[in-house]
Amino acid sequence: MKVNVYTDASTLLHKGGVSGVGVVVCIEGQVHETMGKFIGEVDTVSAELVAMLVGLQAAKRLTRHSEVELVRICSDCQPALDLALGDGVTKNPSTHMLLERIDEECMQIPCPIDFQWVKGHNGNVFNEMADQLAYEHAHN
Repeated sequence: MKVNVYTDASTLLHKGGVSGVGVVVCIEGQVHETMGKFIGEVDTVSAELVAMLVGLQAAKRLTRHSEVELVRICSDCQPALDLALGDGVTKNPSTHMLLERIDEECMQIPCPIDFQWVKGHNGNVFNEMADQLAYEHAHN
């Protein structure tokens, strides 16, 4: 089966940069699981990376109990995708730590993992769900 994991973050700059993340896990086009989390004060790109990390952890749990042939992480944040793919550059030590954790999670998933950009706020139902979860949790 193919698993698409839609991830998003919401950072409230007017409230000191507090953030929430949202994740929607879909199996063969159907919602399997949703989750959101308040993550405190982080920059926007780091919040998006945390969302990817949470999504990868959910995908890893699925691979323990199911035959997963592909995990696709879908994000509307190109800078975070670039960093996760090793194409971006950061000097921020906390971002480096997040990228190491993402790499560790990827190594524990026994199938190919794709990272895909999706256009935000463009009618993709699953991306919109992740966005709403992130927004709600940022406000908690």
